[in-house]
Amino acid sequence: MSFAGPPQETISIQDFYDRAINTPDADTRRRLFADVRVSNPGSYQAWVKSAEVEEHWGAEEAKLKTLLSRGITVFKNPAGSGCITDHDHSQHGLVGPQPITKHTWDSEATAAEKRGKQKTAKALREALEESFQD
Repeated sequence: MSFAGPPQETISIQDFYDRAINTPDADTRRRLFADVRVSNPGSYQAWVKSAEVEEHWGAEEAKLKTLLSRGITVFKNPAGSGCITDHDHSQHGLVGPQPITKHTWDSEATAAEKRGKQKTAKALREALEESFQD
């Protein structure tokens, strides 16, 4: 995803999903995704919902994995590379996203599977394995 500029509108994750799932134009879906990310900066679920939408529109698993890997990176250490991971970043004045654990992401993969989004679930699990290597 490239920088799409300031949000054109404030939308919820459910509004994003409802609109994007019915929008065949990829540029419009990218714009909606940019808006939902800015509208909900602490919501890692927007990344999973975006992958589900792209799966609906026929995206290959590699594209889904790339998208989800970016989301995992954003929420793995939202305070940036100059800060250690695995602690509460609010001490730095960060009031946005907090780190999301591998377990939480895996729960999202399970939920995607239950919604019939097997490619999204598989791509998310592969991205998790790469991002959270021990």
